[in-house]
Amino acid sequence: MKKLLILTAGVLLAAACMKLPEVPTLGTVEIPVAAEEEAVWTSTDYEGKPVLIMYMGSWCPYCKMSMPALNAVAEKYADKAEIVGAFMDADPKVVLEAAKQNDLKVKTLYNAQQAAQIMEVTGLPHAVLFDKKHRAVRVWEGFSPTLAQEFDDQLYRLTK
Repeated sequence: MKKLLILTAGVLLAAACMKLPEVPTLGTVEIPVAAEEEAVWTSTDYEGKPVLIMYMGSWCPYCKMSMPALNAVAEKYADKAEIVGAFMDADPKVVLEAAKQNDLKVKTLYNAQQAAQIMEVTGLPHAVLFDKKHRAVRVWEGFSPTLAQEFDDQLYRLTK
């Protein structure tokens, strides 16, 4: 019994000394908006709101297939969450053309490589959902036909 108590105490002490993994947070992110007038999207403007960012490329076929999922939740949660498409492309004209061709209705950002690197984006499309305190709560990598429903389920939980 004494050995069991000593072993338990050792395990608890070791667990207390372990560093818990950090939950990624959005922090302060600034990405230029692809628009006629120069503008910058800043994450801190949306404190207290969930934020869904989908990293994309204008050349990416799976990104294009994911755009309707963004449109669906953007329309439904327009007043409750910030939903943006962040393109890796450096040319805003290319991004605006891709958004137009694919009927993308969300705020469109460009030159998002630095933000993507911070979020450890390794493939496209890559979506990250942040809660109201801007802690990452869900990540999607690649296209799925159920993406719109998955976005909706998660945003519903965060906005009710």
